[in-house]
Amino acid sequence: MVFMSTALRTALLGGGRIVGDGSPLLLLFTSAICIFGTPALYYLYKYRISIKRKVEEMELRIRVVRNRNNNGRRRVICMELDPTFATDNPEWRVMSLGEYLTQLELPKDENNNEGKSKFRKKLDDVVLRKELEIAVGDVLMKTLGRTYGAALLPMLGMGTVAASIGGISDKISKYIAGCILLSDDEEGEDDAASKAVDRMSFDLTLMEVVSFINIYQKTFAPPTNDDDDPSSGIIITPLEYLRRGEKLHDEDGKFAYEFPTSTFDMNDFHEYVNGMEKRILEKEGGKYDPNDTSYPPPKPIHPRLLPDLYLGNGDLSCTHTKREGLEHRLICVLLNRLCHNYHVLSSGGGKNTLDNCFVVTCAGERCIFPEGLLNALVKCGHVVEVCPRAIMTNFGMQLCVKEEDGSYTYVPTALFLRTGIDSTTSGAATYFASPHGGMDLNISGPIVGRRGMDKKHGRPACVQFYVSINGLCCFHPDEDVDAPWRAKTSLCEIYTYVDAMRAIRMCAIVAVVFSRIATEHNLPFGGYGILGMCNDSSTIVDYALRGITNAYPLLSTGRYLNHIVSHFATLMEELRERIVDVPALEPVMNDILCLIRGTSRLPSDLHISPLTLIDTSRRHDATFGTPVFQNTADAKIILGEMADIARKYTSMELAR
Repeated sequence: MVFMSTALRTALLGGGRIVGDGSPLLLLFTSAICIFGTPALYYLYKYRISIKRKVEEMELRIRVVRNRNNNGRRRVICMELDPTFATDNPEWRVMSLGEYLTQLELPKDENNNEGKSKFRKKLDDVVLRKELEIAVGDVLMKTLGRTYGAALLPMLGMGTVAASIGGISDKISKYIAGCILLSDDEEGEDDAASKAVDRMSFDLTLMEVVSFINIYQKTFAPPTNDDDDPSSGIIITPLEYLRRGEKLHDEDGKFAYEFPTSTFDMNDFHEYVNGMEKRILEKEGGKYDPNDTSYPPPKPIHPRLLPDLYLGNGDLSCTHTKREGLEHRLICVLLNRLCHNYHVLSSGGGKNTLDNCFVVTCAGERCIFPEGLLNALVKCGHVVEVCPRAIMTNFGMQLCVKEEDGSYTYVPTALFLRTGIDSTTSGAATYFASPHGGMDLNISGPIVGRRGMDKKHGRPACVQFYVSINGLCCFHPDEDVDAPWRAKTSLCEIYTYVDAMRAIRMCAIVAVVFSRIATEHNLPFGGYGILGMCNDSSTIVDYALRGITNAYPLLSTGRYLNHIVSHFATLMEELRERIVDVPALEPVMNDILCLIRGTSRLPSDLHISPLTLIDTSRRHDATFGTPVFQNTADAKIILGEMADIARKYTSMELAR
């Protein structure tokens, strides 16, 4: 049907001939299409509407109840929590997704079904199971599409994401339906338990993820940004976003553009925050509370099919207040604009290049680089801490269960992918919970991070450097959910002050280089997933500084690592010419050289050999610290065993 309509369109538009101009066969062909094609399209459309209506009818007809005291039923194994995690956090009420599924069942049949034949009962079970699968699958597609889809879209491309989410929704819906309808006399408990992890994970290895990234880049034209105006020829590049200091598209995004074009005085820091709060108060009609740490109320996923299960953070609190979040945004904008100065100095040329730099004045100093601003803050009473850290992320798929008293039980979740390493003894695959990693920058003091000065109950201002999912490699605000399953893992000791300043300087160089490459190559999503992901951008700095890293996974590909090294070298030579005019550039030369050497030796978790597996196991163990999920604990054991085997045989001496 598609081929025929395409051929017809080509002929009618004069782009080609089917048989010849004015041929009766052409009229016959056209008539056939009109006679048979139109009804087919009509019935196809009508059938699609019918399917949608049928699903809605199923959802209304099927009802699932939650039996909180269903202790006698066999346990469903699904996103199981590690027992150590529950033991270490007794004050938190948590359950695994499997525990929740164990409590689900169909309501008791009020009708007298004793007269039904066994065949009829079996037929009813089959129909009910299939309808339940369809209804649950529809709910999951909508839920997963809003959450995991947002995470995978920049990496895999829209079509692949839809297929992956569709596949996992189908698997999970079948699994959930089986859990709900499972009777105690049925066989297959061990089989269900063994497949639980697979059904709740994306069956994609790291290599497959990166392969999809490169295919997507080659197959599809790079998308434009939301701020682009192709009709006027205005295209906003990653370098332009770095100059602006952030990438936002809502009304609050104007916050970044109201700064003075050339200088900013840190004495005006809170005045600008007050101005932002004033705008929010006007926008929200006076509902804004600067001290609020709550999240929006959670929303029920589907009361009839998944009773009491909500998408959201329940009554959890944020680590910072709304006003502190604005302060984080402001300091990030300042740091990022100062990062951009490295690009200005390297590309402007002439002695007047400094006049084009953005300047922040603090403690009587004119700061043109981010490390200079932090050094000035320290001089006026601030404490600065820098350390690479990782945290388990669920890309917004936070679940909670609402209890009868209105309180919430929390269901930790994660996006699981395969490591690409299987046990050579049992054949079991290993999975990892996708982490988010970055270079943490915590500031406490009289201007920035004032609450952090309270040693007992305070929290510093928290920002983090990484390449984000929206494609901007820079410093970002770093508020998060205040819960143990969202606790960060430090990947090394907190840097000394000297190393901290070097790390911030290197972050600025990486921000410029990533933004240059993404701009020059017109990379989709600013190069996210192609140049690397959040972990990679900050690990380049940590590895250059310490000569080792504990981060996992590392996904930079050789092709773009070469581009990164080349751009480091180019930037170093460009800045070298400016040292006479800008003496502050002198230490930058050595740091860029460290970045070049570190990037050239950076480990990769895409191509794993028995020898590199040893380091992979070590980094995996360090990144995940105390496991939240049993899945992670199992992976640690298997990777440790595989590393032991690798050590044994790679260290053996050959017989002479």
